[in-house]
Amino acid sequence: MKLRRSQKSKQIIAGIVVMGGMVIFQGRDQLYFTNGNGGNDWKIGQPQANLINAHQARSLPELQSQALTLVNRDRQLNNLPPLVADPLITKTAQGHAEDMAKRNFYGHDTPEGKSPTDRYQALDGKRGVGENIVVLPRSPHFSLNYGLVERFQKSWMYSEGHRQNLLTPDYTKFGYGIATNPGTAKVYAVQNFQ
Repeated sequence: MKLRRSQKSKQIIAGIVVMGGMVIFQGRDQLYFTNGNGGNDWKIGQPQANLINAHQARSLPELQSQALTLVNRDRQLNNLPPLVADPLITKTAQGHAEDMAKRNFYGHDTPEGKSPTDRYQALDGKRGVGENIVVLPRSPHFSLNYGLVERFQKSWMYSEGHRQNLLTPDYTKFGYGIATNPGTAKVYAVQNFQ
């Protein structure tokens, strides 16, 4: 009888260890963050998201503020001046993120053919805007949080075209939008620049 309990206990412990290892391996991106070293001619900053602050649900203003912090972290590392948040550009970015989430599409242009500049000028904006977009096909998170903002910034920095927008010396203004589609669990994020 004692032998059976001991074997059963060992099996339970082994099962827990195996399951824990699988969770850590599969969820490693949610447990720690690293941004790597950047490229030969550009740099990326150290992550601001960590195990303590990455997964807590955040308000939209908190997420937008964190996005600006990350953009400016990377611009300053690359000897560029920081950007400032612009309410109208932010409204344009947030509107596009919400529209993509609501109508389940992904693109710089809306299904009707409206471009980032069209959307900005429809809100009485002057001139054009640059834009980065990203979609996470199925969010492993139940909330919008700093971990997602960090993940998106990293993906844009490691994409040449997106990085060019982020590191354009002439840009001075910034707007950020993020939204989720609860039915599909997709998360959409938008950066707009001017």
